[in-house]
Amino acid sequence: MATTVFTNTTRTIPAEVGQAVGGLADLSGNDNHAAQATAAARPIYQTAPDRVTLDRVDDRMTVTVPAGGFTGTMVLATDQGTASYGVNIPAGAYDIGGRDGLYFPGNAIVGQLIRDGALSAGEAAATEDYFVGEGATASYGSVTNFSSFWRDWSEITSFPLIDTSAGTNFSLAWSDCTSLTSFPLIDTSSGTSFQAAWQFCNNLASFPLIDTSAGTNFKYAWFRCSSLTSFPLIDTSSGTNFSLTWFDCSSLTSFPLIDTSSGTNFRYAWHKCNSLTSFPLIDTSSGTRFDRAWQDCSNLTSFPANAFDNVKGGDFTHAFTNTALTQTSIDNILVSLVASGIAAGTRVFDQSGGSAPSATGAAAIDTLRSRGWTVTVTGGGATIAPTITASDSLGGRTLTITVDSTTGVPAPVTALTALTLDGVDVLGDATGSDPWTYEMPDSATGKTVAWTLQASNYIDTVTVSGSETVPSYSYRTEQIDP
Repeated sequence: MATTVFTNTTRTIPAEVGQAVGGLADLSGNDNHAAQATAAARPIYQTAPDRVTLDRVDDRMTVTVPAGGFTGTMVLATDQGTASYGVNIPAGAYDIGGRDGLYFPGNAIVGQLIRDGALSAGEAAATEDYFVGEGATASYGSVTNFSSFWRDWSEITSFPLIDTSAGTNFSLAWSDCTSLTSFPLIDTSSGTSFQAAWQFCNNLASFPLIDTSAGTNFKYAWFRCSSLTSFPLIDTSSGTNFSLTWFDCSSLTSFPLIDTSSGTNFRYAWHKCNSLTSFPLIDTSSGTRFDRAWQDCSNLTSFPANAFDNVKGGDFTHAFTNTALTQTSIDNILVSLVASGIAAGTRVFDQSGGSAPSATGAAAIDTLRSRGWTVTVTGGGATIAPTITASDSLGGRTLTITVDSTTGVPAPVTALTALTLDGVDVLGDATGSDPWTYEMPDSATGKTVAWTLQASNYIDTVTVSGSETVPSYSYRTEQIDP
């Protein structure tokens, strides 16, 4: 390898051990040599085995890919493992050593082959064996931390079935691998962090049933995987963080009943999954944050009852903004939030689009507001705050209170909320419901009876009041002679 590694970009001075590398020779005869003019970004030549080591900060070599680019196979041999990839590399500058010297599946390059045209399986295996014979590590089976290994490698069109059985950290491992359309069933059984592992893999059309049983962190895991149409029933029973996990998976038409019983953070989890029309009854019993979780799921119509009966937190800020929920679904959600009993901490719920709640949902809103919740529910149609007019009439000792008119969308619910006689509460003595009646007791003095009616919908609550002064009255008594 010493004859292919040079200290200068023109490849005239062979590198010695420990020296910075300015040039790498192309052994194919096509003169696609690699160079690095910036001294601080040059990798270091080492031996036993022959390799160039990378600082994973900015070290890299650059090759100029000729017009037409390379579409075929890349075999990459490093100190961490050796594998063959399908690639499509456009013409122009291409980094040998990972994107910008930051993201690379290893700490040193032992060898790299890029073939314009696909290698056969046998040819790829033979090339891998050659590099391993030169000192490259054969398998990735000992690697525990795969964080950012292939991040931003948009040239990869297919990924090999490598040994990842020891991996615990897969955060950002394949982030922005925008040319991948499928993914192999690698062994992720030891993985705990999948944060942003496949984010921005926006051409990934399918995903395998990998083992995620040990996974706790799924934040951003499939963020903007916008070509996924379905999702497997992976084991997420240990997952606690599902923030932004399926954000903008806009082609998902269904979602499986995964185990989210340990999940605490669902912030933005399904935001902009606008092809979903229904959602399963997942376990949210550990959940504390649901802000914007289903926001902009603009075709979501069906949501199950009892979904939030046992949640631990009340942050539903914009959780269902711009959805298409049916009246039954919005009622289900509101009633379930009442069942949760949450009356402390953050208590915010927002919904828009779809149908307005029924009287059942409106009653649930009243209950939530009485517990300190801020509730905004607009539904899909026009909404109008309520108004009310009312009057009373007095016939002898009987007061009759009648609603004359109400307006509002949805139609407001009316109630007699206060009735006093000379300031003393007598509401419990009223009978009926629009009209309400009250029989005043005998009195040797005049009395004043006052009343208040309320009209409410989920937009607002308004009242109207009135009063009557009743003169003294007592029953006549007659002496009957025997």
